[in-house]
Amino acid sequence: MKPSIDPTTLSSVHPHLVPSRRKLLRSALGLSAALSLAVMGSAACGLISTNILDKTFELSPQKFSLDFGTTTGKVPTVTCAVAGDPKCATLASQVSAAGGTATGTCDTTAKSCGAEIAVTKSYPVTLSNDPTFAQTVGSKAISIVKAIELQYGASNLSTVNLPDMGLYIGPETAKSPTDKDVFLIDKIPAIAKGVVIADKSRKIVVQAGSPAFERFSYYLSNPKVPFLLMLSGKPTVKAGDDLPSGKVDVSITPAFTVGLPL
Repeated sequence: MKPSIDPTTLSSVHPHLVPSRRKLLRSALGLSAALSLAVMGSAACGLISTNILDKTFELSPQKFSLDFGTTTGKVPTVTCAVAGDPKCATLASQVSAAGGTATGTCDTTAKSCGAEIAVTKSYPVTLSNDPTFAQTVGSKAISIVKAIELQYGASNLSTVNLPDMGLYIGPETAKSPTDKDVFLIDKIPAIAKGVVIADKSRKIVVQAGSPAFERFSYYLSNPKVPFLLMLSGKPTVKAGDDLPSGKVDVSITPAFTVGLPL
């Protein structure tokens, strides 16, 4: 049986063990220093950074207006038999389209014509020209986009019930939601005639990783590149409904949370 070693007597009883102990201590100190340098190096490379400040800011409100004019009266009853009946096109020409296009439709069950109004409105945006963006971000390079919300309100003082409307983001040259590089942000739920929604009382959260989020991130990192926010919908009217008249206003206020270098 080997005799036990009392660690308190290592230096006197077993002097040959001291160098090994010192060697282990030096190795431990060297490993600790190496780890510290590795952490510092990671921070320098941006893997671990404390030099980022989160900032939340809002852009100026983006206003979309649909004006159906001042026409009064009811949509006339026009009979039809099949889809594409030319008589329905005649009815559509009597419908104010608020700057869009009214297309005649035939309800083959009711044997009656109606009209679908395709409306698309765009709002041009250049972030570098927005006062809030210039004050908050200025010439700083955005390190990361953390959150995007679109707060909105609406006033439907028209005679038309608005269906769900698509809200899109796209390049300044875009004309319709189907154009290249135009992406759906989300839908604004239907707004009945006479309904008023207070400004910034509702919001759309743009999902991280979605095509719309990536496009917003691109424009935030390239604030001199202009782009469009686009609102598109297709309200319909049928025989006996009020002819479209009055005005619709939708106000959208984009809000961003970004990381800025200190």
